[in-house]
Amino acid sequence: MGGSVWRHRAALLAGTACLLAAGAVEAQPTHPKPLTEGGAAAQLSLGRIVVSAGAEKVAIDTPQAVTALDQDDIDQAQATTVGDLLEAIPGVSAVGGVSALGQGFNIRGLGTGLADSDSRILTQIDGVTKFYEQYRMGALFTEPELYKRVEVLRGPASSTLYGAGALAGVINFTTKDASDFLTEGDRFALRLRGGYETNSNGRFGSAIAAVKPAGNLDLLAVYTTRRADHYESGDGRTVIPSNATSDSYLVKGRYNFGGDKGHSLWASYQNWLSDSVQIYDQAEAFGTTPVRRKVDDVTSVIGYENDFGGSKLFDLKAQISFANSKVEQRETTFLPGVTYSEFSYKTRQARIENTSRFDIGPDWTGFLFVGLQAYQQERRNPRTTAAGTITPGAATHPEGDMDKYGAFAQAELIWSDKLTIIPGVRVDKTRLKPGAGVTTRTVVEDTAASPKLAVMYAITDQVSVFGSVARTVRMPVLDEIYSRTSAAASNFNLNLKPEESDNFEVGATLSLDGVFTPRDAVRVKATAFRNDVSNLITRGTAGAPYFVNVGESRFGGIEIEAEYASRGLFARAGLAMIDGDNQITGLPLNTIPADELDLTVGYRLAERGITLGWRGEFAADQEEVATPSLRTGGYGVHNLFLTWKAQEGALEGLEVRLAVDNLLDKQFRRHLSSLDAEGRTFKVSLARTF
Repeated sequence: MGGSVWRHRAALLAGTACLLAAGAVEAQPTHPKPLTEGGAAAQLSLGRIVVSAGAEKVAIDTPQAVTALDQDDIDQAQATTVGDLLEAIPGVSAVGGVSALGQGFNIRGLGTGLADSDSRILTQIDGVTKFYEQYRMGALFTEPELYKRVEVLRGPASSTLYGAGALAGVINFTTKDASDFLTEGDRFALRLRGGYETNSNGRFGSAIAAVKPAGNLDLLAVYTTRRADHYESGDGRTVIPSNATSDSYLVKGRYNFGGDKGHSLWASYQNWLSDSVQIYDQAEAFGTTPVRRKVDDVTSVIGYENDFGGSKLFDLKAQISFANSKVEQRETTFLPGVTYSEFSYKTRQARIENTSRFDIGPDWTGFLFVGLQAYQQERRNPRTTAAGTITPGAATHPEGDMDKYGAFAQAELIWSDKLTIIPGVRVDKTRLKPGAGVTTRTVVEDTAASPKLAVMYAITDQVSVFGSVARTVRMPVLDEIYSRTSAAASNFNLNLKPEESDNFEVGATLSLDGVFTPRDAVRVKATAFRNDVSNLITRGTAGAPYFVNVGESRFGGIEIEAEYASRGLFARAGLAMIDGDNQITGLPLNTIPADELDLTVGYRLAERGITLGWRGEFAADQEEVATPSLRTGGYGVHNLFLTWKAQEGALEGLEVRLAVDNLLDKQFRRHLSSLDAEGRTFKVSLARTF
């Protein structure tokens, strides 16, 4: 690696260290205060409760790199797409295009902008796995306003609980609930929110109604609409495609049996709609032929929860769901003779899980988490000609069915609140069946086991260390098995091997309270990882099968999250430095993001409801790529934000958020993006809860 790269990395590390070094050397050895006290530590994202199968824990006490965004983070971002929400998380990038139809995701160097056969990142909405593949389109269609929480779990250890093959990690989205808007004694609440963005002439609006018709029944209805033109980059050029046109709906309800919130039935229905003329290639803007696309994305789920009155042995959760991501394509002039084509992914899923607690002697507490999952997906691609003839699928988008079944178990053993040991294992079976139009009728089946072990130890009240080892297997999907170069060809690969990942992580955490004042706090979490992936699946060369295995690849890097908070002042830093190489050729991989440092410094005037601050995004040059044309330069971008929440009087419940993104109108492109980033833009949003 060149000296210039290390100089960039040294600068990024120095920026992170300077944020908190002064606090660390001045810290007093005080015992950390509980996060529920409402002090400074409660403001920190590393102090947020995260989804856990065992003892309730915050992010900093989890032996895995995990970042949680709460409602205020989501509102403050004023995001047009989900990718806008995730960019500041260490090790996470939105890749490919920048429109709502063009984004894929990359975690720790795994993930492509084409979103084609890229199931290495598991995406869930309220526990429902979302998976969509269409060549040169994005992988997820949704609206940021529908969510109150986003969790990103980095690394393949997430596969144990969430699903086979999450080589890169898991992104969990949690939709809003009626209880988020109903204060005690309220029967009805209405929240209206609207926003405007100058650069793209972007308009956004939402209406949320929360109702409590009975003491044990909550109902929620959400409607959002979004319209935006193509934006301009820092040099004044229009970036195509970057427009947004969508409407979305969410209906959700929860019924608590006997008034006991630990025993409930809940259901939700979400629908995201878009209908507009786009360019064919939403992922990379490679093909600029216009096409009309109508997207109809549905996620529906019914869930049941029962803690059996606080029983230690039984805490049951179960859900069944139906999801369908469907894109209707018209005016397809680039496909001779084809007037209409449809790409649909219908999935039916079921999941049941139980958590048990055991007291093992005076110092040990144990949790056992077990569950079963079933997943069935129908992939269809009917194409209609001008003569009315319907053909099933294309050579590079074959129809078929995919069934997946999984069983998992994870234990959590805790000794004296100092040592946590988490072993787990998952066994999965997949069955791929070719659909109409595929020139083979061979069914492909695979079975794989994915074990892991994670350990965290508190050396003192302030310092902890952790480590994990995980082996994860990602089995091929329909595209990878049955795709071929033409309708007449048979160069599919029925013998494609599953990808295998061996991941190792080590890290340390630092928790300091009373650094400069009795009520301030510092939290730091650093993680180093190495992920060895064998049988990596990629596109074949001319004359080879459409997808092939390519030996071994290695991904490695470090991630650092650091935070400081006092009564008013807060500061955050997120740093990610990642490398990736083909171990056979020695060449770097093209999917590795640039080294990046995100800094935030702000101040809260709590008594006046004002929060203001600055956020900087700094990326180094990325020259470590196998394809020279993919190299990108470094950049630094500055953003400002201001929030005011009326505390009392006639305006109580009003929220005003102002922001300036790319303050200096910098011309830049994020490394894994195929399009230039947005130039300077002013954002404003108003919200009022009644």
